[in-house]
Amino acid sequence: MSYDEVAAMIDWGDKSAHYTTWNDLCGVLAEIGVPIEAPIKTSRWSDIQGVAIVHVQRNHFMLYDAENGLFYDPAEMEGPGVASDRVPTSYLTVDPSALTTAKIG
Repeated sequence: MSYDEVAAMIDWGDKSAHYTTWNDLCGVLAEIGVPIEAPIKTSRWSDIQGVAIVHVQRNHFMLYDAENGLFYDPAEMEGPGVASDRVPTSYLTVDPSALTTAKIG
């Protein structure tokens, strides 16, 4: 799914600044059929395994693919990156293979 498709699933109401919470993200993941658990606290990228949604300092979220060392940051238009200066605070591992074909295609 594209960023715009995911963003359309979040109800920002009349907020002029769009920001997302863990609850917003978990709602989107549940809607598209991704099994979710509670976010895990961390301060090190090396703790994160697989593909994860990562909450970083300054209340921002990004996607990290630990297996391939790739950082997908919606604030960075060029990407994915191979490094990040952001500091993780918690993460939620997601398993893209758990999605059903009907949900993603």
